[in-house]
Amino acid sequence: MFLNRPLAKKFKYIKNSNMKKIILVIILSFKIFCIYAQLPDSEKHAIDSLLKSGRLNSNQVIQLRKKWSSLNYSEFKVNNSTEEIDISDILTFTNLDKKIIYQRCLEWIAINYGGLIHNDLESGKIIANGLIDLKHYAGYQSGLGSMKISPIQTSANYTLILTIKDNKIKYIITNITYNFKNFSETVDEISYPLSSLYPIKNLNQDWIRFFTVINASSDMFSVSLKNSLVNYVNDVENDYKF
Repeated sequence: MFLNRPLAKKFKYIKNSNMKKIILVIILSFKIFCIYAQLPDSEKHAIDSLLKSGRLNSNQVIQLRKKWSSLNYSEFKVNNSTEEIDISDILTFTNLDKKIIYQRCLEWIAINYGGLIHNDLESGKIIANGLIDLKHYAGYQSGLGSMKISPIQTSANYTLILTIKDNKIKYIITNITYNFKNFSETVDEISYPLSSLYPIKNLNQDWIRFFTVINASSDMFSVSLKNSLVNYVNDVENDYKF
């Protein structure tokens, strides 16, 4: 059986069109597989959830991962027992004993305005609540429809847990909660725990605000605040040279 030329041409077009769709699906699937393989567990769970619920399609998932990668997306670990996102480390102090380290930690908390809620030398446990300001960015729609990015400051509540053993400290920051101001025209302030924002699950106009405050938290709690504590404990000898 032979097709006339118009029908044959139409059949060829349909065949080529279907083939292009199949190739496109294969390419997108391959890209998602490559992206998925590089994700930490928390992001993998988010990707699974977003795809299954239909909230994001394949292209949107690819764009989301590109944004994560391009801005050095911070990674956090989830505490299996509390299901909270913790920032932790083990700090070692040469030539300092437990009692001195314990006392220096209490002094450091007092200087940095932390609200001490528990301390016990025998168990080596210190727990304090803190409030700190984080500098980051937020995106706003300008009058021309483009996105304007401005620096902002958001306060964050957190809990500091120090466990001192011999010449070491187990340093844990947990219960991080952000207090966003002027969140919208109708809401003056709204609070979100870190666990509800990480990993970033959408690309709406608040994406930059959430993304940058998460990275600011990593810098503050994993580097700045931790280094401040280490430096103060180690500086014990210089404090008494007068």
